[in-house]
Amino acid sequence: MNNGITIVEFRVAMETYGARRLADCDGTRYSITVPNFNVSGVDFIHSGSYYIVQRGHIAPDELMDQAMAELGEKYPGGRHFWYGEIHSVRGLLTLASMLEGKYSKDLVDELVNKTYQTLLNSSFIKETLEFQFHDTHSAKMKTLFHLLTEYSNIVNPFASNTLNLAEPAQYLDSVDVSISDRPRLCLSSDSAHINTDFSIDSTGWYYHTFLPLQKNRKEATISMGLYYENGSNGQPVDEVVYLSFNANLHKYPDPNDIDLRISLKTGLAWKNCHEKQATLATDEQIETMIHYLRITIKKMKRRMLRKMIKK
Repeated sequence: MNNGITIVEFRVAMETYGARRLADCDGTRYSITVPNFNVSGVDFIHSGSYYIVQRGHIAPDELMDQAMAELGEKYPGGRHFWYGEIHSVRGLLTLASMLEGKYSKDLVDELVNKTYQTLLNSSFIKETLEFQFHDTHSAKMKTLFHLLTEYSNIVNPFASNTLNLAEPAQYLDSVDVSISDRPRLCLSSDSAHINTDFSIDSTGWYYHTFLPLQKNRKEATISMGLYYENGSNGQPVDEVVYLSFNANLHKYPDPNDIDLRISLKTGLAWKNCHEKQATLATDEQIETMIHYLRITIKKMKRRMLRKMIKK
């Protein structure tokens, strides 16, 4: 799925391009204050949701067709352009540079790289996972800790010191990178139907992945993640790894479904919304979490991360 273009991505892309900034205004879809830039007489305004619109002098249809053709789109409704909407940083920079008669693929690649290098240098994205709690009441919990560190570096590969990532322009056609100022980082792959989500704020941080899985000739899904909570005094309260496995998309509930949470602080396990019934995690429950975490890591590496690694 295409995550579109966030407000902060739009602002940084236009600043990187050197567009003339106008007074902020209300978004065209939601009444929130959004940036407003002008390129060659065309005002580009963020909708307030996930796309850009043009106001005032509109780019000619011939130029829009040229921009779409350059990015391999014959009709509106694709990855970069919809009807009257721009949905990607590359689409925006392509159209802007064409308006000024200086388009080249190399120029847009350079601008895309500079835009995302600026965005990916945000302090929250460089944040590395440091466990606050180290309950090692069993050898299996130690294995779980090790895998969670590896998992966090896949959900947010930009915080890793060991991955040799390619330039953004080399993989953005196959892996969507969405950055918002909540702050939040999302990665997704249309072809693999995989989504990842990393966010951090004063209440804690959150890692999440979702991916499809074929098991026993049935369509299944794995939704799992790790979250860390701050208390009202700002001190760490707990870290929890969770798993939701839907064994059959066409049958809910299914007897093979799994709903499991394990606290890294206490070693307790429970089902969602049933924390009061938590009991010490059994070896079988920890093994289950490890099993699906390994599946998730393997599939994320093969289906998405490998597309981002420098060749």
